[in-house]
Amino acid sequence: MIPFLLLVAALLPGASTVWLLRHHGWLLAGLAGAAVTISLPGLLLAVMVLFPPLGLAAALLSVAAALHAYDEGRVFTGSAWTAAAVLALTCAAVSL
Repeated sequence: MIPFLLLVAALLPGASTVWLLRHHGWLLAGLAGAAVTISLPGLLLAVMVLFPPLGLAAALLSVAAALHAYDEGRVFTGSAWTAAAVLALTCAAVSL
C-alpha cells in the first residue's frame, strides 16, 4: 500500500499540471507535467540539504521501511530503501 501511495504522491503534481494547462495544448501541458514530476526529487534533495532534520527523519523512516522489507524477504525493496536512507543521511551531513 505504501509504494502505491508514494507513486500517487509523486505523480499527482505532474498530473494536475497537465490538467490545468490542457487548454494551451496537450504537448505543452505534457512537457510541463513531466518537468514538474522530474523536478520534485531534486527539490526534495535540496530541501534535505538546507534543512537537516528533514533528512534525518527521512533516513529514519527509510531504515524502518528497509528493515521491514528485509524481514519479509524482499531483498531488492530493502536495498532500495537502504539506498534512500544513505542518500538522506548524505544530504543531512552536507550541511552539518
